[in-house]
Amino acid sequence: MPSDALDRLLSDPYVPTAVYFPDSDCVEYVREDTICVYDRVDEFLTLVFDETRINLIGFKFKGFRNIFETHLRSAYHLNNDHFIEMIEVLTAVCTALGNELTSDKRRKDAYRAVKKLATKDNIKIYDLSALAA
Repeated sequence: MPSDALDRLLSDPYVPTAVYFPDSDCVEYVREDTICVYDRVDEFLTLVFDETRINLIGFKFKGFRNIFETHLRSAYHLNNDHFIEMIEVLTAVCTALGNELTSDKRRKDAYRAVKKLATKDNIKIYDLSALAA
């Protein structure tokens, strides 16, 4: 990368964005450009805290393609302008987990916290080209 492009990239303000990574089949969202501490909750969800390990600043959600194909594909006709609201993904996962989710307080609290973050930040996943096929 040319030096001027790198300087421009590093000087641009941080914009929190939910990103789908097809190679690892996960969606990650981090609202602040800071040191992150990851705390795995279950096979789907990892919480992201700031360096204090107190403030939730994001999450990583694994197995996104399967959740999308199983619970959401029929509701979407994806194109380059489309997005998925993260709250819909969380609702689908919570529904699929059912009693398994509600029987574990830590897990239930983690999903509740991510749902609150997704609602507050109005998190949407854009670049869905890897799922459009």
